[in-house]
Amino acid sequence: MIGKKREKSSRFFNFKTLLSVLLSILGLYLGFRKFDGQEFIDSLLMTNLTLFFLSMVILVFTVVLRAIRWKYILQPIKEEPVKQLFATQMIGYFGNNVFPMRFGEFLRAFSLSKITKVPGSTVFGTIVVERVIDTLTVFVLLVISLLFFPTLPKELKMAVWLFLIVFGLFVFLVYILFRKEGTVKRFLKKMKTNRIIVRILEIFRNFYKGIKSLQKTSHPIRIIVLSIIIWVLCIFNVWIIGVALNVFFTIKNTLLIFFITSAVIAIPSAPGYVGTYHYGAIKVLELIGIGHTKSQAIAVIMHGVGFLSLTLIGLIYFLKYHISIKDTDGLKEYNENLET
Repeated sequence: MIGKKREKSSRFFNFKTLLSVLLSILGLYLGFRKFDGQEFIDSLLMTNLTLFFLSMVILVFTVVLRAIRWKYILQPIKEEPVKQLFATQMIGYFGNNVFPMRFGEFLRAFSLSKITKVPGSTVFGTIVVERVIDTLTVFVLLVISLLFFPTLPKELKMAVWLFLIVFGLFVFLVYILFRKEGTVKRFLKKMKTNRIIVRILEIFRNFYKGIKSLQKTSHPIRIIVLSIIIWVLCIFNVWIIGVALNVFFTIKNTLLIFFITSAVIAIPSAPGYVGTYHYGAIKVLELIGIGHTKSQAIAVIMHGVGFLSLTLIGLIYFLKYHISIKDTDGLKEYNENLET
């Protein structure tokens, strides 16, 4: 009994959680160590509330589009209403903003599995596919941006080449590993004591399952179009938030802010990307010539738009569907794979 309690508590309270919290604290310190309280409050009070709430509406609308896209991805497996998929998406955002270790994706898969009885491993496979689609879409938008704005920082150009190399190797490994799935299964049995190797291979397996389900969809064009619209709206939202604070970003600067902040959230952090997101946003805003205190205010508003709207709506659905954290133990291994 004591061992089980320790295992459950270690899910959230472990070295990775501690490291994430420390990185968030460091980000908050670096971003706000020079702080003019009065000027900061004055900047926040200048916020156009109509545009602030409009940006929230746009963000929630992108989640609706994500739910529609997920419906098309899941269609070969099981037909699900968009309303239900939207609810589980929101539960996922709530989990990411409240619980450590990016627990939200786990909650999303678990809640959909609980409601629809679709196996958790299958749901995780489609989530992996979603991540790959999003990554590819952002990558394509980055390449297009670099073509139109060649003066963007060289680090973004290096990111393109790095992505091509890493993603190419990943796809190659998936092809080699699962061309002979029987060999992989025998290898897994031999290596079952090595958790790292097993986890890595399980990641490839989930990705492979998701790709296979995607091949069966009859709406690939709709999935691509929805993905583009989702991310274009996210970029547009950056500009809207700037206007809300009476700052009019150029197209080039809007793209730069979007790509940098999108990369920053991949860094381990406390729930809700607190600290790491703020520091990344402040630095890129200063880079384009915005004053330090104004940059702090914009960073807080940009973060608040997503945190407040998605967390509140997600909490409502979390309570509505009676999701219990203690019931998620059965899917723990899939969460570890997705997190990796």
